[in-house]
Amino acid sequence: MMKLQAYAKLNLSLRIVGRRTDGSHDIDSIIQTIDLADAIMVKSANRGVTVINDLKLPPNVDLAARAARLLLGKKRSPQGVQIKVEKRIPVGAGLGGGSSDAAAVLWAVDRLIPPPLPTDCLVRLAARLGADVPLFLTGGLVRVTGKGERIAPLHPLRKERFLLLVPPVHCATAAVYAHLDRIVSTYGNSTTAPPLGCNDLEAAALDLYPALGPYREAIASLDAEYFGMSGSGSTFYAAFSDLKIATVARENLVASFPEAKTHLCAATDSGYHVKGEN
Repeated sequence: MMKLQAYAKLNLSLRIVGRRTDGSHDIDSIIQTIDLADAIMVKSANRGVTVINDLKLPPNVDLAARAARLLLGKKRSPQGVQIKVEKRIPVGAGLGGGSSDAAAVLWAVDRLIPPPLPTDCLVRLAARLGADVPLFLTGGLVRVTGKGERIAPLHPLRKERFLLLVPPVHCATAAVYAHLDRIVSTYGNSTTAPPLGCNDLEAAALDLYPALGPYREAIASLDAEYFGMSGSGSTFYAAFSDLKIATVARENLVASFPEAKTHLCAATDSGYHVKGEN
């Protein structure tokens, strides 16, 4: 049995640099994993894949279940696994919770059923599950390009704290990208990394979900190093170098937006953490 923490991510910058003929998009993004995490437990079973969580997703939709089935199929193993997921990362918030769970499960099942696959093979399997999944096998601060399959580790940031404001709004990634395609005629391209706080999806998300506006304004008003929206929303974040200032800012956000969730997070140097193995 293995117990893991599957970390969330923040898009510290996100530029859309192209649209492919299949409708997918090329990105250039600086991504940081953070210590807001789902709790994952994976153990061997006689056969099949069972996932226990609060979401009750169909097996063909649940990324954790798909990850386990994909790995078992790759190894042609008749063995099964049972997976328990305690969700702490908000869903539909641009924090990559489902993708992180999938990466952690992929790694755990690979270790439970020897021999372990080469890292590059795991990365290819992760890419089949979703554009965000491969980055969680690396974690830390990375620059992600292409559809998400090209990952370059970067030097860690200063010991910043990230204050997250998560509105009670579920942003559908596909809908935000589709709306961006409607309001943008051409996509820019650049070899330089986008500046921190830049997110090409922000305008589309705010247009599609106007209720996000007050939360964005609140984050923008903070005395932060930089701020932005993560992924396709709905999470807004602000980066602080001073923990005391960040703590006061969080208290003010809690008072102003009791309906929203707030989290004060630190950066991590990996996409998951193994808490126990037996």
